Amino acid sequence: MREQGKRTFFGGTTYEGPAPAVPIEHAEGRVAFLRRVYAWMFAGIVATVFGAGIAIKSGFAESMLSWGVLPRILFVLAWVGGAYLVQKVRHTPTLNVVAFALYGAFTGAVISTLIVVAMFMAKANGSHESAYLLQAGGLTLLAFGAISGYAFFTKRDFSFLRSFLMVGSIVLLGALIIGMFVESTALQIVISAAGVLLFSGFVLYDTQKVLKTYPDGEHVAGAITLFLDFVMLFVYILRFILMIAGGGRRD
Repeated sequence: MREQGKRTFFGGTTYEGPAPAVPIEHAEGRVAFLRRVYAWMFAGIVATVFGAGIAIKSGFAESMLSWGVLPRILFVLAWVGGAYLVQKVRHTPTLNVVAFALYGAFTGAVISTLIVVAMFMAKANGSHESAYLLQAGGLTLLAFGAISGYAFFTKRDFSFLRSFLMVGSIVLLGALIIGMFVESTALQIVISAAGVLLFSGFVLYDTQKVLKTYPDGEHVAGAITLFLDFVMLFVYILRFILMIAGGGRRD
């Protein structure tokens, strides 16, 4: 006799009673959908690496280090707006590929200043200039993979995290603004650690949301969501590593 009870299936559909068998063609369709999501996400990460490399080689990244607070804020706001534009053209063939590639490259330019600082600090501490970047990249891949795997296979529903993540984002934004005007290594370490925890939560929540609720044709939207989670997780892991390394060096 099949187990009774309320169950949630792909697309957020609820059902009372015995769990019906999932059609093979539907399961295969979801696997194909997830392949497209992660293929687009990987392509975005590759574009980000190229974008960061171009910004660093051209000297643009170093020039951004001398920018004031307002230009930096405007640059980040342009980056946030870029995600919205990519979402708008996600169903337009060719244009969606170009838009996603350009947005990935732009993302690399946005985070290139942090990468330059990481390279400089690694050399100053007697390590290879890529040491901190490799540490952060490896930890990000490990954390993202482990959290995503848990979201795929667990039976728990993480939709309750939405309100906590929204509040956490607002608190983190406020802390970042304060951090622009208060020079404190301890504060920056706390902010970085909080960012790692927050975006780990976003990876868990968004992975399950993409898996269960995104229609098969929304692979670009899913890829952008997970791409941004991956990038932000990398950024805060790298920030945390740099704060620990910098603080230890000064002490």
